[in-house]
Amino acid sequence: MALEITGNIELEDGTTLSSCYGRTNYRVNDSSDSVTIIVEYWIDKNAYDNEKRGLRTSFNFDGRYAYDRTIDGVDVLDFTQNKIKNELEGLGFSVTITEL
Repeated sequence: MALEITGNIELEDGTTLSSCYGRTNYRVNDSSDSVTIIVEYWIDKNAYDNEKRGLRTSFNFDGRYAYDRTIDGVDVLDFTQNKIKNELEGLGFSVTITEL
């Protein structure tokens, strides 16, 4: 799964893009009640596939999120994608979760 993000995406250096590609990495803590999510961004899927250097966006959602398997489901990747999608949409971006 991946995130396709569109909108006015500002990078740390001030450059603005109309879209980018994001992937989440995660770790579930030992008691399985929280998930640490790290999000990485690339200009597009091709840049990701070719192991190009990632983008440094002006927004950052890396952090720990409460997680309950009975409420949030057992698919942690799905949880992370939807959590970051909601965060990005809250900033006004359009986000599509794509299947790989």
